[in-house]
Amino acid sequence: MPKIEKITYGFHIRAVLFEGVFGGLLWSAPEIARKALGVDNLLLTLIVMAPAVAQGAVLFFGGWISRTGPRRLLRRAATVGRLPLSLMILLLVPVISNWAETDQGREIVPWIFLLLVTIQALASVPITSAWNGVIRSNYRDENRGFLFGKAQRWGALVSGAGSVIAGYWLHYQSEAFPILYAVAGLFGWLSCMIFSKTPLRDQDKAAPDAPEINNAKALWRLLVKDRRFLIYEIGFILYGTAFMALVTAKPMYTVDDEFLGLDWRILLGAKGLASLAMVLLTPFYGKTLDRIGPGWLAGACYCGLALYAILLMAANSAMTFLLAELVFGISMAGVILAWNIGPVSFARADEGRQYMAVHVALVAVRGLIGHPIGGLLADWTGDPKVVFAFSLILWILSAVVMFSLGRGPARQENKIESS
Repeated sequence: MPKIEKITYGFHIRAVLFEGVFGGLLWSAPEIARKALGVDNLLLTLIVMAPAVAQGAVLFFGGWISRTGPRRLLRRAATVGRLPLSLMILLLVPVISNWAETDQGREIVPWIFLLLVTIQALASVPITSAWNGVIRSNYRDENRGFLFGKAQRWGALVSGAGSVIAGYWLHYQSEAFPILYAVAGLFGWLSCMIFSKTPLRDQDKAAPDAPEINNAKALWRLLVKDRRFLIYEIGFILYGTAFMALVTAKPMYTVDDEFLGLDWRILLGAKGLASLAMVLLTPFYGKTLDRIGPGWLAGACYCGLALYAILLMAANSAMTFLLAELVFGISMAGVILAWNIGPVSFARADEGRQYMAVHVALVAVRGLIGHPIGGLLADWTGDPKVVFAFSLILWILSAVVMFSLGRGPARQENKIESS
């Protein structure tokens, strides 16, 4: 392994240990909002929507992202976007805590929570761009999936352990969630500070992922130009619409007493179980992606998500719910890799930034579609299982689309060049 890859991997590992804590606690935001803050279906939908819809900001942040080096971008975005989450600790100050228990406080605090979640979601746009820029610069194409998967495994391990600890803590001290979000904000900031110290092999190649894709017309031009990448993104739109609809309705099903009514230990412990599956399988999926390409890997994992939807509909106890979440973790380990590494695989050497910018921007499209569908369907029918059935159908369709790309490198030219 070249020296620069060893150095980068060292920084990568240290950063993902903190990123895992941050990601695990943000992953629990819908359940915490529903169970700790008692938000209604509308506010729950908005809280779950924020991270996805914020990805569309890449069309507006493109100029700033492209003008700012990846390391500086990490520091600035993390400071502005992640540290404010630590303000949740103010809810433990007696005066503010007493106000939060009043009718006015119970009405306003969830909206403040939504604001902070939205701010960090907006910050994730430049953070993701900068993070991927460093990885693209310092990891070789033939080794990128494997090294990313190895590092991601440690992040998933920490995320899972943190979720389990948080679940038990909240079970015995339900008012402790402000402490958890203060920790999340601090650890998310530290993660970016650590990774920002990584030296760059190629400054030009590491330039963040936004130039030239700064409006919808530019986004569409690239998709029309590359038909295979368009098919890949159609598959992801179908997958993402299903995913976002399901995660909007899922807290209603798992938290509300009329359905499963699970306690904190099971709610967050299930996320730890899913993370454990990612710990075990992410390196394997990284090698698999390098071998069979992102299309087939994503298609196979979407089939796993279809099985997850079936198991979730059949869940009637804590144990059956945990089984479903295990299948979810097994499937999402591969989806996460296909999401992070796949788009760059379609691009020529000088086009990686544009492809990733398009990919990130389209998250907002499926967020604007999927989350409202999930919230409205569950609210209208009174049964979140209807949403799970909707997601099942879309995941099957998305798998068919991804398998149509065939096995092997995403760019067809790669097959010719290597023969």
